[in-house]
Amino acid sequence: MKTEHAYTLIKDATVLTMDPELGMLSNCDILIKGQTVKAIGQNLPAPSDGDIKVIDIPDAIVTPGFVDGHHHMWQQLIRGVAVDWSLFDYAINIRSVYGSVYTAEDAGFAYYVAALDMINNGITSVLEHGHIMNTPQHADASIKGLKDSGIRACFCYGLYENPPISGAPDADKQSFSLAERLADARRVRNTHFQTNDPAKERVTFGLAPTEPDYQPIQETVDQVVAAREIGARLITMHVALGPYDTTHNHIVQQLADRDLLGPDLAFSHGASLTEGEFKAISSTGAGLVSTPDTELQMGMGFPAVFRATDRGCKACLGVDITSNQGNSFVAQMRLALQVQRAQENEIAFPLSIKRKTAEVLRMSTMGGAEVMGLGHLAGSVTVGKKADLNIFRCDDIGTVPVIDPAGTVVFHSSTSNIDTVIIDGRVVKENGQLVGIDWPALKAELVARTERIRQVASKVDLAAAKAQWGPYTVQD
Repeated sequence: MKTEHAYTLIKDATVLTMDPELGMLSNCDILIKGQTVKAIGQNLPAPSDGDIKVIDIPDAIVTPGFVDGHHHMWQQLIRGVAVDWSLFDYAINIRSVYGSVYTAEDAGFAYYVAALDMINNGITSVLEHGHIMNTPQHADASIKGLKDSGIRACFCYGLYENPPISGAPDADKQSFSLAERLADARRVRNTHFQTNDPAKERVTFGLAPTEPDYQPIQETVDQVVAAREIGARLITMHVALGPYDTTHNHIVQQLADRDLLGPDLAFSHGASLTEGEFKAISSTGAGLVSTPDTELQMGMGFPAVFRATDRGCKACLGVDITSNQGNSFVAQMRLALQVQRAQENEIAFPLSIKRKTAEVLRMSTMGGAEVMGLGHLAGSVTVGKKADLNIFRCDDIGTVPVIDPAGTVVFHSSTSNIDTVIIDGRVVKENGQLVGIDWPALKAELVARTERIRQVASKVDLAAAKAQWGPYTVQD
């Protein structure tokens, strides 16, 4: 996508740069040229060598765009079905039923709408763990949905198999085997991603191995090796799921023992990681992603993101699933911070609060960029970086007065305050509305697709699904 103007000039804003050399800047202008930040300062002159778009919003706060380190975007079509589920319920219903009833067109549409919803919430980059790759057509459609949306992303091709079920689309076809999915991942990498360089391509390719705790370690090792051979930019996987970590396989340690950890690995959840595993993640440059809403609800333990940063790890937050919560990244920040504070307050009488708001805002911007290997391109408002920005309008009854700008963003703002979102220098949300989107038409298609999916899923006998997840039947 090309920018609409040669330049964009943001006027007179409070800028939370997340750049340690700049900090917070007041009454500040930001000049964007093409896709990148050209200049930052007060009273910047308007360029004379090209057309310019001026954004002058009273009482505005500018942040870097939020970076979501873990998501399953295909679940946008079934938002809300999981709000009262445990991880066991989720495994039975989502991973064994809903994941099998999507057509390729459903998947592509879900990715597109999910990305738009994320952009509306100020998420400009996402590490997508895509485990809806039921056929090659599902993969192609999912990537197209991501690219068409305008979001920055690393699409991690999921090797997990959604089992064919009676009544589902393509149920009469043979299973899409692991070997076939690996071959298709190679095809996807070669077909859809020319350079796989995030400096040149807004959407890049990664890979997500099959669930490590439910397969022999050698299979996970083989899949990590294959991902690197194929050319995956990032590799992501679920590990150490707190109380659900009943087998204590210590996947991270086993990978470390085989010298397979590196900055291209992003581990999700991790509540039951050991001290040795945190040390291994830190020393190798791997990353850790916490998803507070799902982890707290579904029994995966307390978010490990602060434990990770305390130990020198790259760490960030993720939304995870809209089959459960919404795409508000502000909500994830607030929840992560307050839960950590509550845990620490239980240990000792708090004469002061150790965890500061700026910490969680950094996790959601620069921290996420570091986990995604985008730290040199995004995550802070810095001259030379990509122009991925959020502009918060803070002139309503919910935000005035603005005493602490970071506090206003994390504790007082909502999606409605995100007036403008810019990705790659292009304005994709303006005046509180997504640019160029026909919402009534999207809404009608969304409702129709969701209704069909739910009707098919409702006819599935769950007995086989429960048997598949036998290790957890004690909690049924």
